[in-house]
Amino acid sequence: MIIFFYEFLHFLSSSLAILVCISSAALFIITYRYERKLRTGWRAAGFLLLALAFLLFVLERKEPMFEILAVTIEAIAMFSIFKGVLAEPKLIHLRKVGEIETYAKIRKQRAKSQKKMSKTSRLLLLILLLVILASVFLVPGYLYFVSLLPSVIQLITVIIIISTIVIQYKRYKREEAESKSAHREWQNLYPLIGYIFLLVRGLALVLHRLPDLDIVVLRKMTLDYSSVWIISLIATFIAFIYLAIWAWNFVKIRVFLRTYVVFISIVIFVAAIGSLIFTFFIFRVLENNNLDLMLKGAETESIIMQDRSNTAMFVAKLISDDQRFTEQVRNNNYNLMKETMEDYLESSEADILRVYNIFGEVVVSPSDTRDEGKIFSDDSLVAFALMQRKQVRSFDMHPGVLSDFIVTRAVHPIIFRDSVIGAVEIGYKFDNAFVDFSKEKANLDVTIYTGRKISATTIKTQDEVSRFVGSEETRLDIITNVLQDGEAYTTIVDRFGEKYYSAFNPIRDVNGVIIGMVSVGVPTYFLTETTRQNLLSTFIIVAGLSALVSLIGYYAMPRLRKVLGPADEKSSEQKK
Repeated sequence: MIIFFYEFLHFLSSSLAILVCISSAALFIITYRYERKLRTGWRAAGFLLLALAFLLFVLERKEPMFEILAVTIEAIAMFSIFKGVLAEPKLIHLRKVGEIETYAKIRKQRAKSQKKMSKTSRLLLLILLLVILASVFLVPGYLYFVSLLPSVIQLITVIIIISTIVIQYKRYKREEAESKSAHREWQNLYPLIGYIFLLVRGLALVLHRLPDLDIVVLRKMTLDYSSVWIISLIATFIAFIYLAIWAWNFVKIRVFLRTYVVFISIVIFVAAIGSLIFTFFIFRVLENNNLDLMLKGAETESIIMQDRSNTAMFVAKLISDDQRFTEQVRNNNYNLMKETMEDYLESSEADILRVYNIFGEVVVSPSDTRDEGKIFSDDSLVAFALMQRKQVRSFDMHPGVLSDFIVTRAVHPIIFRDSVIGAVEIGYKFDNAFVDFSKEKANLDVTIYTGRKISATTIKTQDEVSRFVGSEETRLDIITNVLQDGEAYTTIVDRFGEKYYSAFNPIRDVNGVIIGMVSVGVPTYFLTETTRQNLLSTFIIVAGLSALVSLIGYYAMPRLRKVLGPADEKSSEQKK
């Protein structure tokens, strides 16, 4: 669930950024086009483009192909804002509605700063060009350069933000010396703090957007929900909170714009929270359904293992009832017995096939000739078949290299003229080949435990070769519920760094003793990713509708201004 929380925070921070940018753009459009208080529309264009960039950042979480477009538009947006700050650093006059006498002063200021602006712009463009050229010539391979491009563009944005901070800081220090008004100082300080946190965000994303490298530390930073990604998220929140306070001081005295901003804020945040709650509810339902499905899967796997045990019993009985084979056992014709057993072993695909004499000694074992001559008189299944003259089957443990593994054994007595002359055993191993076959049929990961140890599993390491056979289960809830209490159990487990919806069923021998367990699972990634995509789709719809409402509101502004204009003027007169 933490993933959805992160995605919600990302959308919330992006929504805050879009809201602040659209509100600021609307403010600068009005003051430039209608109130005639600004000479240039650089800031308006910059904040509109920045709103578009953050909308693309939301889309990027669903479709990574939007990454380069989003960071490029962000760089252009920040350059436009930089040009606006450079051309018209002072905005304190926007705190009054209806007064345009400052327009002439602004025009003079702009004329004085024109030369300086041109020099700074040229220098900045030169730096950007050098960064791009260095990236092209220093990075080997065009494709690698393409993968590095988002990080390079983000670095360009960082340089632009630094330039903006320098201008903003100089203005703050200059006006701090000229005026002792705390209000004016804070009005200059808010955007400065906002740009500083945008700088932190940019630096964090430069690291996050790096291509795959062989450096472990850097590779971790490029992962989703990494530490630098979270830092960028927090920095975005703080940056636009300060920029929101800065813009609100200008917006709140314009009644129609204030109403418009409040309305958009309510629409975005209510819709976003509603989307999160709805997604959380649906996810919980789907998660419970997945766990129930895994339980059915574990039960099915137990049935498959039981069916394999039935097959072993059927083959053992078929061999013991073979009159030709019985005659070979009675005459101790081991060569013919061996040929016959090899045919049965091939046709039955059994893993274990042994023929015992009345003393429990293995006389023929085509599955493993090393067993021939061994005495199994102490084996409870063999002893039961020879002494009780009855067939018997059970799940049992078989020695292995890294771990013992579970087998199903079926022993049937060989009877001639009402006398036991031996016994035949058929066995099947539940090893990696078995679980791979199960996964191929059901597309679910299967793990079999002998006691607490993993004896067979379909879960592999990143090299897609190694398996964690021999690893022990350490979860006390699983051990208690399954191995001790003998109950079926469902939970979410961590399998070597990846979460799985899992269900467990105990495995018992013929005496009812629990000797292991079988687990069926599926990575939570599939459900999480599907739900995450649905959540992002909802967020994108919310963002799109908000943008549409913003567009309608923009075209309605002149009419609203005519309707609510007198209130603005009245408010302005009261302040005077």
